[in-house]
Amino acid sequence: MKEKTVLYLDKAGIKECPACLRAAARRAAELELSHAVVATTSGRTALLLARVLREEGSRAMVIGVGYAANFASKWGRFEKKFTEPAEKLGAVFIAGTHAFGGVNGAVSERLGGLTPGNLIASVYYTFGQGLKVAVEVAVMAADQGVLPTGRETLALGGSGVGADTAVVLTPACSQDFFKLKIHEIVSMPR
Repeated sequence: MKEKTVLYLDKAGIKECPACLRAAARRAAELELSHAVVATTSGRTALLLARVLREEGSRAMVIGVGYAANFASKWGRFEKKFTEPAEKLGAVFIAGTHAFGGVNGAVSERLGGLTPGNLIASVYYTFGQGLKVAVEVAVMAADQGVLPTGRETLALGGSGVGADTAVVLTPACSQDFFKLKIHEIVSMPR
């Protein structure tokens, strides 16, 4: 049996990002995790995470996951001023179809009703938007082959801008979704 501290943030959002990143980086260093996946619109949160990981003594490779093209045109794309310095720290960036959206989103929008992806996303939302996003970006990165499956990794998501939730999980590809396991919550809004 192990006792562990969870960082419960006062509220969701960007204000809590530095505390979330610090707690996540410490845990990644303690567990000697080799990968950290994070949702990022411009690349800024991935860059910040890469820097904090190094400060805490972790060599985890950061995978920054951005919006699919249709959402990126509305909400923002990667910016070189963030991605280039992050890449110098070993980060990689991907964007792709949202694991809980994609075809499910099209079916729901056109025909209405609940799809499996909507249901799964809604259940994760009960723990907060950041948890849903952290799991989703882990699946997206695994689907693209940049995040190894079958071993623990750090996954971070947020509520709009920045990260406010960090978990340790074992990722899986979308086809093997139910092999994904969340092992611990490192940080989340209360």
